[in-house]
Amino acid sequence: MLRTSKPRLQRSPSIPSATAMMLGVVALALALAFAWFSGEGQISRIFAQLNSLQQSPPMWLEAPMVAGHYLIFPTVALFLFAVAITHISPQPKPWSRAIVITVLLILVGRYLTWRSLSTLNFDNPLNGVASAILFIMEMLGLLTSIIQLVLLLRVRDRQTQADQMQLAVIDNTFLPSVAVFIPTYDEPEFILRRTIIGCQAVDYPNKKVYLLDDTRRPEIKKLAETLGCEYRTRPNNDHAKAGNLNNAIAHTDSDLIASFDADFVPTRNFLLRTVGFFQDPTVALVQTPQSFYNPDPIARNLGLEDILTPEEEVFYRQIQPMRDGVGSVVCSGTSFVVRRSALEAAGGFVTDSLSEDYFTAVRLASKGHSIIYLDEKLSAGLAAEIFSAAR
Repeated sequence: MLRTSKPRLQRSPSIPSATAMMLGVVALALALAFAWFSGEGQISRIFAQLNSLQQSPPMWLEAPMVAGHYLIFPTVALFLFAVAITHISPQPKPWSRAIVITVLLILVGRYLTWRSLSTLNFDNPLNGVASAILFIMEMLGLLTSIIQLVLLLRVRDRQTQADQMQLAVIDNTFLPSVAVFIPTYDEPEFILRRTIIGCQAVDYPNKKVYLLDDTRRPEIKKLAETLGCEYRTRPNNDHAKAGNLNNAIAHTDSDLIASFDADFVPTRNFLLRTVGFFQDPTVALVQTPQSFYNPDPIARNLGLEDILTPEEEVFYRQIQPMRDGVGSVVCSGTSFVVRRSALEAAGGFVTDSLSEDYFTAVRLASKGHSIIYLDEKLSAGLAAEIFSAAR
């Protein structure tokens, strides 16, 4: 059963150290700008000296001022190098990824050196402030890319681990009970029918499928009875989807819980590929990618559905594996399996936000549990085809 939260002592509000540091930097920058605009002698001399250095940088810092054809050789060399790496290692491997990232970081470092030491304009306060603001904004954007490049060195690919872990499930030596939750709110019957049949077809002997209807529709109850799955509802809609899931948790007792949105259909091997990870007692949640069997509506309207990469593909193919490498996987609210004992100890799904999936994973991680990501498409959902459906 879910534990009720205990009253906590009210603590006086405090500013996090990172925020305090950022505010301090901003205050210092504003003070320097004010002093420069007001003509304070020492500050003006410092910026005049900086401007002199920017206008006359060392030769090795300057951008190449030669004819364009002299730059063809390094450009072609880098291109051939990239082609050679992809030919030798068609699938990214740690060594090939490290080589490419190192080259990119060297190029970024060279650009940063040139940009920061020979392009800023401190001729007068107005130009100086505008130049500094543009530079800072550019560096903040570039910092995100640098962090992603570094995190790429720690990308986790758990498919081999899944191959090993599923052996115990296939041999029936590790078969924890699994409750498959399908939370629904006003989705059409034909969509629910497809999802229920898909969940029932999952190849796993110790599972039970629950349809969690938050609109209490008689026809949906009849559908559940016809298809032979459990039907669960509640007298109100408190806390939306999180409340619906928590209500189901309180009335079930399985070891693990798998959850699928009402329009997501799992593959037959979904549980075979995910349940094995829970042999590790520290694992609390296994997340798999979201994918869709219909095209993105914007790309489709542009006639580019076969060309443009859907936004979720970038997140689930690139961002999530990087986050897995540093222990910060995001729970996306569907196509995941969670350990009941860990979830109940954390107080169930977070009800203070509509992003209950995200904050529930954060809470589990904060209690020392592992949230892992298996980069295999083991389910497919229905992408919103009109804006009103993307709620």
